[in-house]
Amino acid sequence: MMKEGRQKKNWWLIIFIVFIMIGTSVSFVFFGVQQDEVVKYNGIKFVSSPIQNIWIAKISGREAAFSFLPAEVEGIKVFDDFQPRLQGKIEIDATYDLNSTYREPIALAQHQLGLTLAQYGIFVRKGFTSNNSFNLPVISCSDSTPNVPVVYFRHGNATSIHLENDCIIAEAAENAGFIMVKDRLLYGMLGVIK
Repeated sequence: MMKEGRQKKNWWLIIFIVFIMIGTSVSFVFFGVQQDEVVKYNGIKFVSSPIQNIWIAKISGREAAFSFLPAEVEGIKVFDDFQPRLQGKIEIDATYDLNSTYREPIALAQHQLGLTLAQYGIFVRKGFTSNNSFNLPVISCSDSTPNVPVVYFRHGNATSIHLENDCIIAEAAENAGFIMVKDRLLYGMLGVIK
């Protein structure tokens, strides 16, 4: 009787293991491996990278990374001659206030801007609007020139890109807004959004 009970338990264990194996196989067949999403915009293919939480597009023969798709940022208000002021430059200066309550998302936006533009041979010099202990340069709007424009990231009531004198002001009202204006700047510079 004891031997019969042990054999019965073994059969249930075998059936359970087979059930798990079949269930796993069926879920793989029906749901598959997570596929990268592809979105097209103005003839450019954007491929999601879920692991990195970015979109990658091949623009002018080089790969560029974005956090938002063009359709998600094309509504951000920009000034009229925004693209010519940024296109064809070899250096762009980016600055912000050291004590900004949004310093982390602004620093991230500057870093991502620099990484993407480096793919196109454009150097992004990062700094602050005042003296700092990080040995970064002091960059203010008064330093902006036609050859080396200054992009000043700062908090504002709305997410927009506008011009004050010769300085490009990239404003946002919340954390994600700074990443959105960074992407809008890139899409304009790379000619994705006209």
